[in-house]
Amino acid sequence: MKWLHPVGKALARGFEQLGQLWQRLLCWLFNMRRGWGRRRWPDYVVFTLEGELVERTPIQPRYYSLLPFFQTPITFESLTDALRPIAQDPDVRGVLFLVKGASLSLAQAQSLGSLFKRFRRWDGESNGQRAAFHPKEVVVFLEQTGNALCALAASADRTVLPPLTDWNATGLHSEPTYLADTLAQVGIHFDVIKVAPWKTAYDRFNRSTMSEAEADQLGWLLDGLYADLVAAIANGRNLPPADVRELIDNAPLTAQDAFYSDLIDEIAYEDELPWLLRVTDQTKDGKLQEREARLLTFAKARRYLLRHPRKRAAGSVGVISLSGAIMPGKSRRFPVELPMIGDSIIGSSTVQQTVRAAMDNDDLAAVVLHIDSGGGSALASDLMWRELELLARKKPLVVYMGNIAASGGYYIATPANRIVAQSATLTGSIGVISGKPVTRGVYDKIGANRYSIRRGDNADIFTDQRAWEGEQRAKIEAQIDHSYSNFKARVAEGRKLPYADLDPICSGKVWTGSQALAHGLIDQLGDFSAALDAACELANLPVNGSVAAVTVQADRPRLPISARKLSLDDDQLAFADLASILLRRDWERLIGAERIWYLADGLPRF
Repeated sequence: MKWLHPVGKALARGFEQLGQLWQRLLCWLFNMRRGWGRRRWPDYVVFTLEGELVERTPIQPRYYSLLPFFQTPITFESLTDALRPIAQDPDVRGVLFLVKGASLSLAQAQSLGSLFKRFRRWDGESNGQRAAFHPKEVVVFLEQTGNALCALAASADRTVLPPLTDWNATGLHSEPTYLADTLAQVGIHFDVIKVAPWKTAYDRFNRSTMSEAEADQLGWLLDGLYADLVAAIANGRNLPPADVRELIDNAPLTAQDAFYSDLIDEIAYEDELPWLLRVTDQTKDGKLQEREARLLTFAKARRYLLRHPRKRAAGSVGVISLSGAIMPGKSRRFPVELPMIGDSIIGSSTVQQTVRAAMDNDDLAAVVLHIDSGGGSALASDLMWRELELLARKKPLVVYMGNIAASGGYYIATPANRIVAQSATLTGSIGVISGKPVTRGVYDKIGANRYSIRRGDNADIFTDQRAWEGEQRAKIEAQIDHSYSNFKARVAEGRKLPYADLDPICSGKVWTGSQALAHGLIDQLGDFSAALDAACELANLPVNGSVAAVTVQADRPRLPISARKLSLDDDQLAFADLASILLRRDWERLIGAERIWYLADGLPRF
């Protein structure tokens, strides 16, 4: 039966060639039809950025598209997929981004800047000499500004502000609040044990003032991120860094001041954009005539874009996206943010199922793991680490870190063959912490008497009646030391760093992506596409955009947390989960049994 194998391969090649011919025919027919609507071709394709921008496009039921007013949210993934065909169309002059109240971090602004660079590269690769003389431009219209949005605008070819919009890159600011004295007024204080003073997750609860270690840490984080902000504006606007720092020190600047300082290119209202972006056409008698630019949203413009056959490479790369606090159990999302947890949970059991699905899928040549998490449960982090470590043994695993991948978020990244992060990504915080509120003072204030009856010397080790003392405190400290040693071992093994040299870069210290690169905690700076290219490279797949990126789903699929749009049933379930936690004391079940944390909570987000 050995003859079946070459016959099967020949049939597969035949079907592939037939599919390519069919695709060419469809593209030819579409382009013929497209020629009849030349007057409707877009000059600029418009994207509107509002609210939060997430990395991956959510998986949604097909019937969602039939619902009135439903729109698929814009994500980095959907923008990448949209900009490629726009870049390949020789008749489109550029793209226009209308930024209306978008919530962007500095790391996300860096990712969008990288996407703009790829757009220009695709234009050059597709349109050759025409692109050299008439390159497509990226235009950004900002209704509101801030540090990240000003950095984003600097990466565009043209920036436009309305007359009353200020240029608000005022620099970086952190203002942590310490509640120890406030809690003491009601009789509560936090008892905290941690590996080093830089592990500051509970400082807001058990301190009245900022520690010297936290001040130092915030200092080097602000230094690194401020340097990123200055560099983004200086490089994008071709200004000396010293001048940019002076402009930031003088911000907010009016639109007029920003224009005269070469920080923006135009001042106009949105309705003036068609004429501002006007184009010149040649009439039938050879004369040149100006007209308003035709602006179309991508949903409308895509029907007029020139089609090109796109060859898909054999093999694909799986994508797993994890966003939220790390906890045991299933992944969940809540309608409101909870203390320590936020609005979403990365559940260890859900991640285990998803990673196993990726491991068993032979069509996936490699996997990219996207992480956006400040950590959480030490146990859950280790359970996920084990599954990812097994996955990395079978196929290449590349980690892309988003806004933050700290503590447990970094722990689960250590099995990766390669780690990619943005320069402004907060990462590290390799350390362990444990704490509990001591509420005895509350009971004393209200005249309530509590009695403790136990069987077993340490049955009350986690009571909130008193702080840890004596042998019980020593036992918790031993647990912390053991977990910290384990964490460092994971880092030493995964990053190929000497274990004995790790304390200076660990000890709970948080770094920017650039600082983490210098310390060997990541491999390269870049965005998700850079991580995807790295996965293709490790799997010996083409690095030309022809490899499909496939969202990995478990046997019992759940939508990725980081890009989830809740349906009505999901909303009801989320509220039910929230009610269960708050009313039935499931809070204790969720976090009460967990005492050892790989957590970087309360970090500033820039």
